[in-house]
Amino acid sequence: MTQKFAKRVDKLQPAAVYEIVKQVAGTDIVRLFVGNPGTEAIPTQEIAKVTAYILAKDPSPSLEYGPTEGYPPLRKMLAENLLKDFGIGAYGDDEIIITSGGTQAIELCARVFCDDGDTIITENPTFVGTLGSFNGFGLNIIGIDMQTDGMDLDKLEEVLSTQKNVRFVYVIPSFHNPTSWTMTLEKRKRLYEMAVRHGVMLVEDDAYRDLRYTGENLPTLKSMDTEGIVLYCGSFSKTISPGLRVGYLIANKKYLNKLAAAKQVTDVHTPFLAQMIVYEFMNQYNMDEHIKKIRGLYQEKLQITIDELKIHLGDKVSYITPEGGLYVYCKLPEHIDVKDFFQKGIEAGVAIVAGSAFYVDPTEKSPYFRINFSAPPKEDLKRGIKILGEVMKLFE
Repeated sequence: MTQKFAKRVDKLQPAAVYEIVKQVAGTDIVRLFVGNPGTEAIPTQEIAKVTAYILAKDPSPSLEYGPTEGYPPLRKMLAENLLKDFGIGAYGDDEIIITSGGTQAIELCARVFCDDGDTIITENPTFVGTLGSFNGFGLNIIGIDMQTDGMDLDKLEEVLSTQKNVRFVYVIPSFHNPTSWTMTLEKRKRLYEMAVRHGVMLVEDDAYRDLRYTGENLPTLKSMDTEGIVLYCGSFSKTISPGLRVGYLIANKKYLNKLAAAKQVTDVHTPFLAQMIVYEFMNQYNMDEHIKKIRGLYQEKLQITIDELKIHLGDKVSYITPEGGLYVYCKLPEHIDVKDFFQKGIEAGVAIVAGSAFYVDPTEKSPYFRINFSAPPKEDLKRGIKILGEVMKLFE
């Protein structure tokens, strides 16, 4: 018997990044394609200590059911920190719900605010996890081309002026994935004004906000939100641990009950032990110093990446040195097909990910590929980029 799939999963396909994981499993291929934090950036000893503290003090709250909205002390601490550091919640109508990673926060936005056939708009390219979430709800996804200073807002204006049933615009304004480009303050203000004028919501994915190495912090869209239209998604995956799966969604309080109800039917609540670990880590240790340490580690790796690209690829690829994030987005010469470059790289011992993997239409051709510099050890970065230089010679 052949079972029929639900229509809502017709467009779902395994993400290219995870397909590469399977392809290179059990090999010594240099992995420049992943999007993970570096293992050396995860505070394993501190996590072990606070976990022991939680379980020794009173294990019951961490191992039982709790409120769907999240561990109250964590929600309170997070609200205070975000208001103090980023002006988020300044208008007094926002509430926080703790989610199972930042991806669940994004998924909840689609689950609660969209019907089948509704339209949402994203940057093109964008985070593959987002595309998977949106495709799972049968949404019409329109991708707006990225520019080095953010989404092309002239094209966005055209779409918003002509397209019906646009529910929200999804953006990663700071250190975008996969490009690591950052939206300028001018564009952030204009984007918010456009959303208000056209009556659409904004979903702001700010997972990389803390990973700035140079330049000045820019205001979040949520800090500008006088109308309650911004749904702000954040995560501790890039700053404490991705495996804990602790993220959060900040939204106008009038939406909280529906968001909580939608979360209840998926996982009831984010594991309380993980939430309490995050809380106690921030309570017992200096989070600012921890983030400063991470920035130092990644800034060194970014510099190694740029230096090695100059040595081994020279002017054969073009890129913008990012001010933050985890990636360098490289553009190949027109005569080289990225898929061919990827395959030759695999054969030579290095894996990257093609830019087309992040497009709304993955069959669309892209001259770009993404390098992750946070996860690989320093020697692997050097070895992998050297191999890419040798692969480039095959196309000359």
